[in-house]
Amino acid sequence: MEQIIVWIAVFVGILFFAFLYRTLRRRRQIFSKSELMVIRGRFKDLEKRVYWDPRHAILEGDKLLDLLLHKKGYHGTLGEKLKKADRNLDGIQELWDAHKLRNRIAHELDVKIDPRDAKRALASYRKAYHSWGVDLE
Repeated sequence: MEQIIVWIAVFVGILFFAFLYRTLRRRRQIFSKSELMVIRGRFKDLEKRVYWDPRHAILEGDKLLDLLLHKKGYHGTLGEKLKKADRNLDGIQELWDAHKLRNRIAHELDVKIDPRDAKRALASYRKAYHSWGVDLE
């Protein structure tokens, strides 16, 4: 009888730790699988678009960065989110540069954007996702 109780206790313990592991693993995931598929597709589209429409690529990339920071629990404008996330993001200066470029596009007329600048901006957005463990490949 004692042996049966021990086996039941072991079984319940294993179930408990499996449940705990699964719960903690889900909490670390920022995006669901379907959200991640959409984001990956959008990034691939932007990386193609960067040569013929760099302005759009930067504007959309900035939106994806905003989405990431929102999902991580930061609130406010993107600038406010970047200030709050400063220590938690790799390449924060590159992100600020990309966001400033986005602001120039959004607020100034006839801003000429070199595709190389747009590629750098997208690389900084990709790096931000990577720094929080989100694989965009």
